[in-house]
Amino acid sequence: MKNVKVLEALGDGPKTIEEIAGKTGIPAMEVRRYLLRFVEQGKVESYQKDGKLYWKLKEKDELEEEFKYV
Repeated sequence: MKNVKVLEALGDGPKTIEEIAGKTGIPAMEVRRYLLRFVEQGKVESYQKDGKLYWKLKEKDELEEEFKYV
């Protein structure tokens, strides 16, 4: 499944949409849609560096995990 490929591409560190598209063979616009969906689900986050937008897997926060069912 394409969405799994996008998550797997981020497994070895932060990447731009173009880098993810190149690694997975999925068109950049489709990668972007998956990433935005993953942000809503709390799976990935983005940050800017050197004028580029990078995406990475979201790190688990201990407090967030502890209170997620409250």
